[in-house]
Amino acid sequence: MSQTVMWSVLASGYGFGLLLAAPVGPMSLLCMNRTLRQGFRAGLATGLGIAAADAFYAFVSVSGLRLVSDFTAAYALPLQLLGSLFLGCLGVKGLLQGRDGEQEERRSWRNFNFLSALLLTLANPATVLTFLALAASLGHASGSSLLLPSGIALGSSSWWLLLTLTVNWLSRKVSPAFIHRMNVISALIFIGFSLVSLIGVINKLY
Repeated sequence: MSQTVMWSVLASGYGFGLLLAAPVGPMSLLCMNRTLRQGFRAGLATGLGIAAADAFYAFVSVSGLRLVSDFTAAYALPLQLLGSLFLGCLGVKGLLQGRDGEQEERRSWRNFNFLSALLLTLANPATVLTFLALAASLGHASGSSLLLPSGIALGSSSWWLLLTLTVNWLSRKVSPAFIHRMNVISALIFIGFSLVSLIGVINKLY
């Protein structure tokens, strides 16, 4: 593979990673909420967890790892159910948390941020469908089994870094009361997404 093709594959992956991460959804809200309440490191850890999940699915897609791909497709519904319940739990936790919970949360949940974001993204049916489509479009890609996922990881990580830096800067300009209101709004949105996803699971079952 020539260097031109290699850079082209890497750039394509970078652009795909940016496009994948940029739309506002529950994971974006989770990253912003954690940045507001827990600080830059918590938000960045959340974003990197999302980027790691994107890179994993990209690697599976271009490498033709049928075992993992088939497992993900077969268990998409249970994964969606688990993700929905977990997102709902995050929403309830946000509603129950008082205005003074930031410091305790900052100490207790920092190591949890990366893993929870990783698992939520892996369980997200939209992510699964996106990369199943990517795998179908690539066919048997050769020589790009590391370049494309690397580009996607870089693109996705760049977006989350930019978002976290922006929200962290804005958090210094607003009052604690505003941050608390945003936390409540985010929690309600999490619960809403959870209910919609659960309804989708029930409809598929019945």
